[in-house]
Amino acid sequence: MPHGTRVYVVGSGSKLPARQVGNAELSPRLGLSPEQIEKSSGIRSRRWAAEDETTSGLGAAALEVAMRDAGVDAGQVDYLIFGTMTPDVQIPGTAPAVQNLLGLGAIPCLDIRAACCNALYGLQVGCALIGSGVAGCVALCLAEVQSAWLNLTPEDGTLSMLFGDGASALILSGESRPGALKVLDVVLATDGQYADDLGVRAPGTRFGNGPGDRLPRMNGRTVILHASRKMTAACHELLARNRLQPSDIHWLAPHQANLNLMEGLARALGLSPERLVSIIQTTGNTSSASMGLALDHLRRSGRLQAGERILLPAFAAGFTWGAGLLTVE
Repeated sequence: MPHGTRVYVVGSGSKLPARQVGNAELSPRLGLSPEQIEKSSGIRSRRWAAEDETTSGLGAAALEVAMRDAGVDAGQVDYLIFGTMTPDVQIPGTAPAVQNLLGLGAIPCLDIRAACCNALYGLQVGCALIGSGVAGCVALCLAEVQSAWLNLTPEDGTLSMLFGDGASALILSGESRPGALKVLDVVLATDGQYADDLGVRAPGTRFGNGPGDRLPRMNGRTVILHASRKMTAACHELLARNRLQPSDIHWLAPHQANLNLMEGLARALGLSPERLVSIIQTTGNTSSASMGLALDHLRRSGRLQAGERILLPAFAAGFTWGAGLLTVE
């Protein structure tokens, strides 16, 4: 973030599909008991999109709620950033579809593909746009429809059990208001040597375009090892450069990847369980959308108090990872 820049989250919104898919429904197809799924992930159910629901449709619905929450109309949004791994189409990006659905006008529309770190990248880019004077109001929209891409067989059971569909949105502004969340800092990092350990290979030019290449793939052991270490390190780096201690953090709202991972992160930072914001039990891992969903849930819970600090860690394909720091106005 440019020195001296003041950027605030002034609105947030969420949209989840109506269909709720419990562990008992998935269990026979995945070869895992409902209890196994919950024990290894913390997930009891997730939301899956209907056949006629699209990534852009979910995203636009979440953004509409966020705009209403912020008191912003279509003519006041200067820039749209859209984060997803499951776009409506390969080309063009999905941001133009959201822009069209909401009648935002001929504003710049940018798709980002930093997977589960999309919220953090979106915050950082949005802050830079506002800090440089390019935009005064940036809409950050995050959405996934992952259910259509899952291999619902025992072969990929431990991966497919995790994912849900949904969307979230944040409105960033250079002007504060009571209850806004000031963006204090964002730290991000990437290590591309693990790029093939988590992701989807096709369509693309590096690998083949066979059916198996179009399914999500994950080296679970490598991912969980790096995720726990990298997120903890990112949090400590962020705190150190802002001259804070873990005890100065009031809320931990991580990317909702796995409840065991999130609880382990809270313990590593010395934060009590009640400081952890967790919605994964009923949403599953919604990837790009999850951090925004958790933050919107926290904002609407009525628990936030002025001066409190919120820590936002995430880990994603790439590998990329980082953390954000907000404070309540």
